Amino acid sequence: MKIVSHDASQLRSLDELMRVFGSAKRYAFHRLLEGRNAKDIIKHLPHQFRLNKRFAEDAVLLAQSLISSQRELLPMRLEDVQAKIEKTEKKIDDYHHGRKTPKKVDLPTCLGGLHRRLEKWKSKEAELRRHLDQGTIPRVIFGGKQNFYKLSSIKSVLLP
Repeated sequence: MKIVSHDASQLRSLDELMRVFGSAKRYAFHRLLEGRNAKDIIKHLPHQFRLNKRFAEDAVLLAQSLISSQRELLPMRLEDVQAKIEKTEKKIDDYHHGRKTPKKVDLPTCLGGLHRRLEKWKSKEAELRRHLDQGTIPRVIFGGKQNFYKLSSIKSVLLP
């Protein structure tokens, strides 16, 4: 679709096309994670989402690239979390042995916050290690900031 003017109807149709394409990409992503064949998904997408074959192939290709990039990034994310754990443990040790003093709050408050941060990073490390061992990928958020914030608020309610 080529937009020749900023007509409201053309922009609405483009928004609709992008919405449907995003839905097709999400659908393809979840079906690939279930283990379905990419060719079968490409055949099924035009009937379900009223897209042509090119858009269906693009949706599957983007979903495949997203899965492969998440698998590639998993070891790097695990290394980053482990580095943050080491840094936090070093800070706790420095504050505990008097090599550092907190500037804004008292020592027990500072140590409590650092211990909570350490627990958070250790749970994140366990989650990433579980994904690495099982060959799965962490949860992927499709969409913009609103979906991310919605997922974050749900996660904070569900997790203690």
